Amino acid sequence: MAIKLNINQRVQLRCDALERDGKRHYYSSRIEEEDADFLYIAEPLDGTVPVYIPIGETVEVVFNDEKGTYHFQTVVLGRVDRNIRLLRLAKPHTVEKTNRRDYFRLQVFIPFTFKILPEEKYRYGYPKTPDAMKATVLRPQITEDEASRLDGVIKDISGGGVLVAVSEKVGLKVGDYLEMWLPLGYEEEPIYLWGEVVRTMPNPDATKWDQDVGVFFSKINERDRDKIIAHILNLQRDLLQRGALQSEND
Repeated sequence: MAIKLNINQRVQLRCDALERDGKRHYYSSRIEEEDADFLYIAEPLDGTVPVYIPIGETVEVVFNDEKGTYHFQTVVLGRVDRNIRLLRLAKPHTVEKTNRRDYFRLQVFIPFTFKILPEEKYRYGYPKTPDAMKATVLRPQITEDEASRLDGVIKDISGGGVLVAVSEKVGLKVGDYLEMWLPLGYEEEPIYLWGEVVRTMPNPDATKWDQDVGVFFSKINERDRDKIIAHILNLQRDLLQRGALQSEND
């Protein structure tokens, strides 16, 4: 598949040699340079800690555009020092579109709140521990903090991202980072995650929320992703039982 990779393209990196506890771990990076044979990406980070990937290791690179999620495999060929340290990767021969069943997308109507994150905080500030995550979700909210939150509605959701509707006055654009609280049920705490805006579309027929925004879940606890997927599958099952959703086998 011919997919153009752009400078400053945000990517997620995974390496089998770095897997822990039998779980996949993805690390944030971005494409900094390219030439005829190589891609140069920023040294990936695990929170604020640089991730060391040995030369010669095979890595999976995942990225998004307005049409979907893609991935390819390549090899780490070396390191280059510029203003920041870069990994030199072989350019991929093929790029494949991800089509995972656990990323089934379901139409919903769920109010949510969010804040726009500065890039510096996005790159270095994500809470890593369960206690830090819980404190972020449940901490007492002072008036100023509540006032800085924005609201919208989730129009559809998957394990990989959401389509939301917000006010166009907020001025969201592709590449913006969001701090998000997603309430999946009345009895559960909101899912707390960070996302990246990958597409925006005006919705002139709407009144309050007149901009549709596609958001990729770029920083999320994998257990929370599992909760989102389980919630979607439960809703899907309920809709199928009520005859409100057509089965894939129909």
